[in-house]
Amino acid sequence: ITFSIGTFCSFSCNSFFIKSVSCEEDRNKIMTISSVLPQTIRWGIISAGKISSDFTKAIAATKGATAAAVAARSANAAAQFASQHSIPKSYGSYDDLLRDPDIDVVYVGSIADSHSKLATKSILAGKPTVVEKPMTISLKETQHLVSLAKKTNTFLMEGMWTRCFPAMRKIRDIIASGAIGDIITVQGDFGWNASASPYPTDRIWNPKSGGMTLDVGMYMAQLGQVAYPNATVDQVQSMGTMRHGVDHAVLSNIMYSKSRYSGDNVMDDRNGNNDSHRKGLLQFYITGSANTEERVTVQGTHGRIVVDPPAHIPTLVRVHYDEGRGASSSSREEIYHYPLPDDTHTSWNYPQSIGFTHQIQEVGMALRNGEKECRHFTLRDSVQVASILDDILNQVRGGGCDGDVVEDSYLVNGYVREAMAIPN
Repeated sequence: ITFSIGTFCSFSCNSFFIKSVSCEEDRNKIMTISSVLPQTIRWGIISAGKISSDFTKAIAATKGATAAAVAARSANAAAQFASQHSIPKSYGSYDDLLRDPDIDVVYVGSIADSHSKLATKSILAGKPTVVEKPMTISLKETQHLVSLAKKTNTFLMEGMWTRCFPAMRKIRDIIASGAIGDIITVQGDFGWNASASPYPTDRIWNPKSGGMTLDVGMYMAQLGQVAYPNATVDQVQSMGTMRHGVDHAVLSNIMYSKSRYSGDNVMDDRNGNNDSHRKGLLQFYITGSANTEERVTVQGTHGRIVVDPPAHIPTLVRVHYDEGRGASSSSREEIYHYPLPDDTHTSWNYPQSIGFTHQIQEVGMALRNGEKECRHFTLRDSVQVASILDDILNQVRGGGCDGDVVEDSYLVNGYVREAMAIPN
């Protein structure tokens, strides 16, 4: 990564350092490394919905990737999608796409309550698989997919695109460096106004996969992994309100046990004086009643990181260094800017979906390197997030969703034909 701008500026009593990062240069650097590796990664798209459309457009904007085929529940829908996105092949059957030998990786963009079944079929077909978030609608289903991927030695990734952004990698580097001290708490919000989403037809009201927790809760839940690497979850406390039978607004507090801590805190703990630095907190709210600011703050003992809105598509990161209580007017601030590629060449269903390019690049690099999971959002991360979401749903709804796990007891010598008989 190169910094195209580096200037010190002074306004009133605030001093800050701005570093603006060219994503095009970052992308070219990645592709220079990848250019020595064979073939363009050929994607197969399962489902012809809105999120699949945005993902496919991002594929078209990503070097070293192409959408090679699409499958939908009807041949007409698949053919129409293929025509709109200049995809050479279309299938009216998911099974037919999974049998296509010219597909390197499959993207599952269907409604969430079908993720488990479709991802199971894809894994058993031997296809590296990327599943749109949430990976499934329950911890049980997620554990099943992870276990199946490991048994079959197949690449699997939940589509947590946020973790693939250069800004998020910078945040993790700052935390790891200890520049803002030990992290003690993280706060965030994510809300969008669902009042215009028709009931009961819109996906957000689906009794199995709807509600705000399974829609955007994972964006908040994954923040604990960024702030407290390799930490375990001690406790989840949640409360919320319901609408049309699904969770509509949720406030959650999560406590973690950190895997490590440093500096004077180690000595304090050895002396039995303080165990607060062994713990970390995450607090967030999500809602379907309002378009919230969507800002994230990571507070350390010597400073804080602020991710400007929208934090799930991070492009602007501010680092504030503590210079004493009440000294915010004279605190030092660094700003790191990672602008998205230009996306005005087409229309999008969801804001700034061009950011999918970061995830698409990461998947391509992982496949070329023979890796079986994403480095920046691992399968362990997916399982932990699924566990948190289960706890939230159990507390807010009075019971989570176990989903419909497709048993893998029929696995004999790898993939068998019976696995394809799962209903679409």
